[in-house]
Amino acid sequence: MIAVRGTGQWWAWAASRVMPVGTRPGGGTGAPEPRSPGPTTVHIEHSGTARNIAQAGQIHGGVHFHDGDRPAPPPDDSAWLRSCWEIVARAGANAEMRYLSRPGESRLDGFLIVRAGGVDRDTAERQALAVRAGLGVLPSRLAAAPVTETALTHRVLEPFQPHSDGIVEVRKRLTAQRTSRDDARHPWLTAITPLTYQRQHWDSLWSELAGLPFPAMLSVGVAPYRIGPGLRSHLATRAADLARLARQGPPPTGVWSVPRPADEFAVTAHALVSDAARRYTDRAFLLRVSVAAEQPLAGLLGELVADTISARGDSHGFAAATPAVVRPEPMDVPTAWNNVTALNFAPLAAYDQGNAPEAIGDLERVLGSIVDLGEAAAAFRLPYRSAGKPSLFAVHPGR
Repeated sequence: MIAVRGTGQWWAWAASRVMPVGTRPGGGTGAPEPRSPGPTTVHIEHSGTARNIAQAGQIHGGVHFHDGDRPAPPPDDSAWLRSCWEIVARAGANAEMRYLSRPGESRLDGFLIVRAGGVDRDTAERQALAVRAGLGVLPSRLAAAPVTETALTHRVLEPFQPHSDGIVEVRKRLTAQRTSRDDARHPWLTAITPLTYQRQHWDSLWSELAGLPFPAMLSVGVAPYRIGPGLRSHLATRAADLARLARQGPPPTGVWSVPRPADEFAVTAHALVSDAARRYTDRAFLLRVSVAAEQPLAGLLGELVADTISARGDSHGFAAATPAVVRPEPMDVPTAWNNVTALNFAPLAAYDQGNAPEAIGDLERVLGSIVDLGEAAAAFRLPYRSAGKPSLFAVHPGR
C-alpha cells in the first residue's frame, strides 16, 4: 500500500499478484518448466491443410511450422470485467492489469492494481483496500495474492525508468478526411474505429514481452465513465449530419439540376457513429493501453499489441482497421510515464494521430478515449494458461 497527499485529497495505491491456479494434488503446481519463447508474428501466412501452418516471425525473425488442430478459445473474462464497473465506480477508483517482464527468465508477473482517493489518508487507504478486495474475486482459474510489502508496491508501480524511445500507446484508430460536400457544416469528417472483442489468444504477445532482454511492461488501465445526456445528444446530432451527407444532396443552385453526390467517407462514418450512439448509453470505461521498456521499443511490438487486442476485420477500409500505435512526443514522455506510474489518463498530443488539429474536436477526443464494456474486454485480459503449453506466469498451488 502506498498513500500520497495530493492537491485537496489523498491518493492510495494497492496491488495484488494474479496467478493461474495449479491443479496437481499435494500442493504442486503441475506447470512444466518454461521454455524460451520462439519468434512470434503479427500476420500469418499458411498453405496446405488447416492442420499444417507455416508461421513467419516478424519481430525476431524465423519460420515455424505448426501441426495440430486450432486451439480452443481463451477464457472469457468479460462477465468479470462487467461486474467490476460498479466496484470501481462506487469508490471513484481506477484499475489496471499490468504485465511485468523478468529479463533472462522468459517469465511474466501479472499484477492487478487499484488507485482510490479520499479526504484523508485513512479514507483513501480503506477505499483502495476495499476495491482491491472486490476485484480480487476472480474467475476460479485464478488466484489473487495481495501485495503487502510497500517496497514491492513501489517496484510494481515504477519498476524501471523508461527509455525516451521506450513508450508507445495503443489507441482506437481515428480517421479524418475532408468532405466532398460543400453544404457540410464542417469541412472535415472524422471517424473512430471501435475495438472488437474476438477472444483472441494472448500467448504470442505474452511470449514476446517475456522474451525481451530488458525490463518491459504492458499496462492496461481503466477508469469508470458514466455516459451523460450531453454525449448522447452530440452522438445523435453527428449521426444525423452524417446521414444527410451519406445521401445525395440538393443541387448547388436552382439553375444546376444535378444533385450533390453522397460523400463516400460519410457513408462509412455514419455506420460507425450510429453504432456508437447505440452502444454508448450508460456505462463505459476510460481506457489506456501502454507499453513501456527500459530500452527502445521496436514498433512491431506495439503492432502486435494492437493486433492482439482488436485484429483487422474482414471488410476493408477504416471501419475495420486495427488500433493505432502512437509514440508520445518528447515533451509528452513525462506525462505518458506518469500516466503509467500513477494510473492516470492525461491526454497526449499524439492522441490526434497526426491528423490536422482543426479536424479533431471534443467529440472525437472523447470517443477515442472511452470504450463500452464489450470493447474493454478486448483490451483488459486476465492471465491464463493455455492447455498443453508452459505457463509464462508463476502458478498458485491452489486454494
